[in-house]
Amino acid sequence: MFDLGSINFITFTPLFLFLLSVCFVFFVIKRNFSKKIVGKDINKLNEPLVAESVGVALVVPFWLIIFSYFFFFGFELKLLFVGFAVSVFALIGFVDDSKNKFLSKPLSWIQRALPIAFVSLIVAYLLFTPTSIFDFFGVIIVIILALYFAGIASFSNTFEGLNGWTIGSSFIITSIITLVAIQVSQELSFLFFSLNAIILGLLVFNRFPAKAFPGDSGTLLIGSSIAGFALYSQNIYFVIFVFLLFIPHMIDFFLLKMLTNRDDATQRKFRPYTLLKNGKLSIPNYPDKKTRYDFAKLIIKIFGPRREWEIVLLIWLIVLLNSVIWVSIFLNYFVL
Repeated sequence: MFDLGSINFITFTPLFLFLLSVCFVFFVIKRNFSKKIVGKDINKLNEPLVAESVGVALVVPFWLIIFSYFFFFGFELKLLFVGFAVSVFALIGFVDDSKNKFLSKPLSWIQRALPIAFVSLIVAYLLFTPTSIFDFFGVIIVIILALYFAGIASFSNTFEGLNGWTIGSSFIITSIITLVAIQVSQELSFLFFSLNAIILGLLVFNRFPAKAFPGDSGTLLIGSSIAGFALYSQNIYFVIFVFLLFIPHMIDFFLLKMLTNRDDATQRKFRPYTLLKNGKLSIPNYPDKKTRYDFAKLIIKIFGPRREWEIVLLIWLIVLLNSVIWVSIFLNYFVL
């Protein structure tokens, strides 16, 4: 086990991972443009082409987080399980991204849900193994934690639609988690600080005006990483704390999309927003006259038409406010 001063490893390893993430994302952007893996940014007047499915670039930096942890703190089999589970989620997202682009046929709900459910159950079982298959309470705990793992990954994947929306929100959440993780353990703070760094590397290119879209490979990787590292902590208060940071995501999915747009929660049938001539986004006039809400359209409903970056900034502020509230409530549970 390698012992390094906390200031050195906290500062320089995440910095290195950030720079590496920037390089990998830049490389994938160039590659995807050359392979014509691009899409129109329909929320801008000139509809510029943007590289798609760039989130896959985070796979290598993510594994370097795992290996760096082994180097600094020693090998942990359970963390390796988390790494493999996150990689499978990223692969599922990449396959879905590829099908969307090349076959014009996204994965069905069943095709996505079954492997996600299976992997989530496996990683939850390996992290919190019941005493036996007849341990009813233990089995229930595993199922709940599997839902936790899959749920946070899915929330990250659906809290999306505008430049920097989900990646910026994830950066805010992992920043807050890192500050709290410092109070829990050096090992946990290293994981989240490093994850925060590689997310920032993607945000550099995904912020408004975006040069890269993360795709499902990126959003699922980030969400499952946050969930996996939280579960790895084995700290029930920390696990609950991380879950509560995703309340805006839950509102977006359960109270908005599922209630007003259950048949098209991914918003593929209609353009999700109307782009006005002044460059502002508005709520579309749907053929059936029913509004199909998501979090961004809720912002528009409250504040009126706004430019894309203004809507995203308001979402970021809400995510930050929610995070600060839960930090103030939970921080005392984590003081060393």
